Amino acid sequence: MNKLLVIRFSAIGDVALSVLAVRALRETYPDLDITVVTREHLLCLFEDIPNLSYYMVPHHPEWEDRWELVRQLRSGKFDAVADLQNTFTSRTLCRVIACKGSRVERFDWCRKPLRKLTKHRPGAEPVREEVLRFLDVFARLGYPVNPPVVKRKTLPVPEVFGPKKGRWVGLAPFTTKLTKMYPLDSAAEVVRRLHDEFDMVFIFSGANAEQHFCEEMTRLYPRVETVYGRTTLAGEVALISNLDVLVCAAGATMHMARLTGAPIVALWGGTHPDCGYGAYGANPERDYLQLDLPCRPCSAFGEGYCRREDYACLNRLTPDMILDKVHDVVGKK
Repeated sequence: MNKLLVIRFSAIGDVALSVLAVRALRETYPDLDITVVTREHLLCLFEDIPNLSYYMVPHHPEWEDRWELVRQLRSGKFDAVADLQNTFTSRTLCRVIACKGSRVERFDWCRKPLRKLTKHRPGAEPVREEVLRFLDVFARLGYPVNPPVVKRKTLPVPEVFGPKKGRWVGLAPFTTKLTKMYPLDSAAEVVRRLHDEFDMVFIFSGANAEQHFCEEMTRLYPRVETVYGRTTLAGEVALISNLDVLVCAAGATMHMARLTGAPIVALWGGTHPDCGYGAYGANPERDYLQLDLPCRPCSAFGEGYCRREDYACLNRLTPDMILDKVHDVVGKK
């Protein structure tokens, strides 16, 4: 039996998309010996894929931790390595493994096509979707896989949120990139409007300023709940699977929703689906809300700042526009 090592340990959204690729790989090759290198808190994203083995990349590895991972990988005797990360760390791991005779193929970041898109140069074309580029890596190793189909499924609601009653909506306006994050003053108005129409509103966030926003919303509106710190990452995926719709920035939460096919309204700012990092399997006309501005995309991943200095791509996405899109997905109350 051939042994395949798959490497992908960051970021959360990209790991979620790699899950779709690995799931399709397992369905196509049920007897293939697959081992995944990722981070421990991300293992839950792969939990519905049978017969996987794992190696964990430490969050803040000391030298002895790194050497232990290298020792484990060298002893694995893998026939092939699919480097879906293609960063300095993953390439270093691949070099260690390759010296034992393993064949290595790497994810293509498509940097030149992305540069054409973000610089708005003549001849720029949409970049192949990330999930399909993951599958390209498998194909080059001799494991061709048909593109996966995203299927709707509902997981048990985490107990902390109680059983679902009525219509639930999620809001995830936050990202670590300014060119992708929906403005908080507009987000507050969206929360108010959603609270008027839905039985429960769940806000997905991180810590610090994001959490302060969530706490203020829960103080103002009785049917608003914050998700951060109350459940695991697996619990977030399960909660998202029960939402009637998730309104989200084009970031990790959007990609997590694709694991269960949950309905989304994705808000696009400085980035663009043409850069290859859209919600896999989404219908752009139905699931995306974005403005056709000549400056978009200004970046492939959300890095940098607004060249116009007014973040028009986000500030002009009004709460009215978002609510209209939500109604297109789930209808009015």
